[in-house]
Amino acid sequence: MVYFSTLMKNDLKNIFRDRMLVFSAIVAPLMFVVIGRIVFPWITENYYPNLVLFYPAFFMLFVIFIPMVFGFVAGFLIMDERDENILTVLRVMPISRSSYLFYRMFLLSILSFIFVLLFPWLTGLIEVSFWNYLPIALLFTVFTPILGLIVNIIATNKIQAFALFKTLGSVFMLPVFALAVEGWLQYVFSPIPNFWTFIALEHLLENGSNNYLFIAIGFIYHFLLLGVLFHLFNKKF
Repeated sequence: MVYFSTLMKNDLKNIFRDRMLVFSAIVAPLMFVVIGRIVFPWITENYYPNLVLFYPAFFMLFVIFIPMVFGFVAGFLIMDERDENILTVLRVMPISRSSYLFYRMFLLSILSFIFVLLFPWLTGLIEVSFWNYLPIALLFTVFTPILGLIVNIIATNKIQAFALFKTLGSVFMLPVFALAVEGWLQYVFSPIPNFWTFIALEHLLENGSNNYLFIAIGFIYHFLLLGVLFHLFNKKF
């Protein structure tokens, strides 16, 4: 626990000394809340009443950014520690690399989960049952470590990492287009992990109940991918 406490203090210091990480971890999520809670209702009331019909779509578009944002933060924190040779130092410390990596992903994933879970009530964009939304919030959260690991496995420096985040951000937004497609054509996007989260959330918003098949497939796919990424990261570093 002493080592985890030290790592946590170091994380907070690293986040607050980097404006980009402060924006990603704090400003960006709060900005989504302000847009959903204040800006959209103001536009709806004063200019475009029919905008309320698009609130669920806006919610789905915003909520996927949260695990991506925290995955971005997790990825850059690990990259900072790579540059400082902390991963090498871990070889001679009581804390194992696996424990370190679990902590790093767990902390940011918890923050992501809290924000995703509260997002419907913070923004007011949708009305949904807490218990029905809970498994979908968990599924969104698992995407946080996936993105952080992918970037660290592929990128060799922060410039490459930032470019990769931008590229992956576009790729992982593609499942949004599945919502405009009916039938089996939707599953063209199924290789993208968060497709299953999107499709499960769409089902919940349209029917008021969960499709647990979509949720189960999503969890299995995410955890298999996470296992592969953990293996590749440990093998590389």
